[in-house]
Amino acid sequence: MPHFDDLHLFIAVVQAGSFTKAGEKLGVSKSALSQSISQLENRLNIRLLNRTTRSVSPTPEGLSLYNDIAPHYLAIGQGLEKLADNQQNTTGTVRINASQLAIETVILPKLSPLLADYPHIFVELYSDNRFVDIVEQGFDMGVRFGDAVADGMIAVKISQAVQITRVATPNYLKNKTMPKTIADLDNHRLINLQLGKEKMPIDWEFCVNGETVVYTPKSQMLMNANLLNAIKQHFGIGLVGVSQIENELKTGELVEILGEYRMTYPPFYAYYPNRGYHSRAFELVLSALRE
Repeated sequence: MPHFDDLHLFIAVVQAGSFTKAGEKLGVSKSALSQSISQLENRLNIRLLNRTTRSVSPTPEGLSLYNDIAPHYLAIGQGLEKLADNQQNTTGTVRINASQLAIETVILPKLSPLLADYPHIFVELYSDNRFVDIVEQGFDMGVRFGDAVADGMIAVKISQAVQITRVATPNYLKNKTMPKTIADLDNHRLINLQLGKEKMPIDWEFCVNGETVVYTPKSQMLMNANLLNAIKQHFGIGLVGVSQIENELKTGELVEILGEYRMTYPPFYAYYPNRGYHSRAFELVLSALRE
């Protein structure tokens, strides 16, 4: 197979109609250019150019080759120019896979001013409470609790520590006994999170006297997405991030259950493949999210 560099030189000579003019354009000497074309002809075992003392023109075979490959080289050049323009003008799409809690409490608030300032940055947010292979799934970035990520990934802290608690609506709690102990939850309708069909529903963790106590809910409803809408529709007691429901707790729309046992988890981290040459759009999004 011919070297693609030689094909590029061949196209330049045909377009210039001269080794001298093509060499000046490419910054290559006439002799080096002529030698490269001769080597290409030898490898292909066919004459591509007719040479005279004044000009160079393609043979029929050379013209056929030129017509076949020149449009593709033009498209490659245009693609590279477009990429450079996008970098210079800060245009691009960043695809992020994150939990609903991270999207609502961290990502959306932090990206709002950035996207207002850069109208040609596009962000695709995919809510997913499971850990996924972001490279295999075509994402630029993932967001999850903690900085323990797969090999070859870089983790960047994007939030403070995250508090988790349980809440319900006054409507649900009406005429019911308020839970005073963890065991009292057995007497209530519980909504829980299941991170995938193949996964067990998550256990609830409580911080009791500095120790973690694990409780396995007997849930009436399982969901793989944010539980807050179901909680607000009075289905029962569910797990939420405290930062999600600060206003609702102040207004009384939601009531915290066993709030003295709130759990504190590590911050959210953005993680992405350990490779250079990220787009300008990616760098700006990451900078906006960085804590």
